[in-house]
Amino acid sequence: MKKYLLRVLALTMACALLLTGCAGGKTEAPEDWATTTVSVVVPYSPGGDTDTYCRALFDRVGKILGITFVITNQTGGSGMVASMNVMSQKPDGYTLLFCHTGAALVQEATGMVEFSYTEDFTNVCTVAIDETYALVAVDPNGQYGQYSRGWSDLEGMIEDAKANPGKIRYSTVFGSTTQYVGQMLERDAGVSFDNLDVGSDSASRMTALLGGQVDLMAANFMNVRDYIENGDLVCLGIMAAERVEGIDFPTFVEQGCPNVVTAKKYEIKFPKGVDQLIVDKLAGACKQVTEDQEFIDLLATYYAQPLYRDAAAMNTEDPAEVEMLEAGLAFD
Repeated sequence: MKKYLLRVLALTMACALLLTGCAGGKTEAPEDWATTTVSVVVPYSPGGDTDTYCRALFDRVGKILGITFVITNQTGGSGMVASMNVMSQKPDGYTLLFCHTGAALVQEATGMVEFSYTEDFTNVCTVAIDETYALVAVDPNGQYGQYSRGWSDLEGMIEDAKANPGKIRYSTVFGSTTQYVGQMLERDAGVSFDNLDVGSDSASRMTALLGGQVDLMAANFMNVRDYIENGDLVCLGIMAAERVEGIDFPTFVEQGCPNVVTAKKYEIKFPKGVDQLIVDKLAGACKQVTEDQEFIDLLATYYAQPLYRDAAAMNTEDPAEVEMLEAGLAFD
């Protein structure tokens, strides 16, 4: 899998550079930075959580700084294509990456990337956190009930998985949060899944779940809420340490799976070597936005919360999280 992804990355890098290469040629002087257009690369498709939070943030940051931020969605390699693209850009402050730790740090912990998210970029800040990862399955009483294994709760799923080891098909994206929490669930529940990669975006994975290609899927609650409310899916649990306000489903901790906990932190990174004055200027504007009530309210509609961490905190906490993930994923 790793070699395949690296070949894909190598083939796509030439095209990737074209998306943001137009930033070259602008002056690197920090005093001129606030008068020009800046490219923001999102490693995922439009409409998802990362894209939604990014656009909401930079719409407001742009007004504070008087800068036009242009959002580019660049998919591929579970975020690795976009990340390598940004990493290769000139460190002049005109190209940045908006990503989340759920993919980036797991990829680093699993060795799926030959670069480091924690060392090969200039960190700016963290702006939000989402602790709403949910495990869902087809509702046996819904319109897709023919693809259900009859579960209505986590207990039923675990009983089925123990009776049929390796038969329950779990939708995983290797090198992402889904891989990590899937392994934690296998460990805590004493079960084993058939881990299938049916696509890295939520839409492809949802199509596979509703079409009977997989039996289980983990995703942000905002991406599955409507299906649950419509009776198409059943929620087996939320992967948060504590109950999330507005989500009336139990956590895995409550249900006896203490390690099935995850949080996606949404971060901003420049290529390595960007002037600290530019970093500080952007971080200051982002901090203002995380304290803005309109932004807070918008995040709340998706059950997320603002979380501001400066570069110093990221430089300490993210490597520590990678070590924690390495320890968890190494356990078999």
